[in-house]
Amino acid sequence: MVRMKKVSTTIMFFVLMLAVGFLQPVFAGDDTVINEDINKAAGSLEIPRNTTVNGNVTLNLGELNIFGVVNGNVYSNIGQVIIAGDVNGNVEANMGQIIINGNVGGDVKARMGEVTVDGSVGGNLIADLGAANVEGTVGGNIDSGFGELRINGTVAGNVNSKGGTVIINGIVQGDVILDQGVVELGPEAVVTGKIYVGKGIIRKAETAIVGSVEITEELPVSELQENANSDGYRFNGLNGNFVENIIEEVTGAIDRSFRDARFMPHMSRTRHWPFFQFPFMGSYGNVARGVINMLIMFALAALTYTLFPLQVKAAGYAVSVKTGPVIGWGILAAVMAIPLMILLAITIIGIPLIFVEIIFLAVAVILGYTGIAHLVGNRVINAASSNPANPLAAIALGVLLIGLISMIPLLGFLVSLAVYILAIGAALATGFGRIKPPDRVPELQQ
Repeated sequence: MVRMKKVSTTIMFFVLMLAVGFLQPVFAGDDTVINEDINKAAGSLEIPRNTTVNGNVTLNLGELNIFGVVNGNVYSNIGQVIIAGDVNGNVEANMGQIIINGNVGGDVKARMGEVTVDGSVGGNLIADLGAANVEGTVGGNIDSGFGELRINGTVAGNVNSKGGTVIINGIVQGDVILDQGVVELGPEAVVTGKIYVGKGIIRKAETAIVGSVEITEELPVSELQENANSDGYRFNGLNGNFVENIIEEVTGAIDRSFRDARFMPHMSRTRHWPFFQFPFMGSYGNVARGVINMLIMFALAALTYTLFPLQVKAAGYAVSVKTGPVIGWGILAAVMAIPLMILLAITIIGIPLIFVEIIFLAVAVILGYTGIAHLVGNRVINAASSNPANPLAAIALGVLLIGLISMIPLLGFLVSLAVYILAIGAALATGFGRIKPPDRVPELQQ
């Protein structure tokens, strides 16, 4: 009886193992392997789990989600990249957002956008213009242009920033170099190397551990309060070399964005956009021109918000609440611009003032346009989600919506004209952002 019980138990065990073997492929699903590059012009793109791509993945104007494995590089132009799987190459995003919850074996490069690392980056992290937040690990160096840098995770190399606020409450195994701004060390911060600040200040918690500290020119706290606030970093008392560095950073980032952008086939892509003409002919040329215009406007808007966040929000608030005065100032400036140029051209002494007027109008348009794009993007994101909108993401969405509408025949011209009038009016009505709106305004909390 005991022997029969053992035999029946053994048979049941083998039957169960056979059933698991047959059913496992049904529930697990087959792995998919793609042995070629993936390129998509616009929209959303997802690399699902159990999928391996042996090539590069490129998406323009959209959201890219990677849950599988990419044995190549990942490229994105104007959009969002979310990596929850593995990328065994580099990740590059031009004017967009990168969120890394998985693993990247190579470098991560963000040009005019935001980077969040919750997973791991095996190489370097480069953020030309924009914010960077490291909660995970970075195996190489971090190079930041102008923007806030937060490190709560671990960085195996050096941290370099040209200007802004560097907040460390994690581990940096190399040096921290900041040209101008504020370095804040939390209670759990560990910097094994040296902290160097060219012009600014270091705020250190008592329990923070630092190898050594060097400040070339320490500024008083009163001059850095506005620079270190949550609304961004503003540069006061800049010398000529520092301004030149900003210009070089912006022009270099824009040039690399156009040079590496994959909007056209490889043979027809033109390198170094400022010096060569693009093959923009026909209906496809109109779309290409619109995309290029959106890239340029987002580059200017991102830089404007990075340097003057309060002024941008003030301009957007004026468009939203003080629409009448904004339209009045805008129409007045648009109507008087050409007659004033003609009047100045009549006299020889007034000719140089024409260039001053052109610069004045250009600055007003850029400031006002950034405020409008930020306002439009915030409204759309807040309507679709309860989470607060990232400023650069809101600006990118606003630029995209305005740019797409501007490409529609007739309607696009009218909308572009309205945006131009509102942009100038917003800048003039707020005294180029000097007239601040109330503190408790939803747009100011983003």
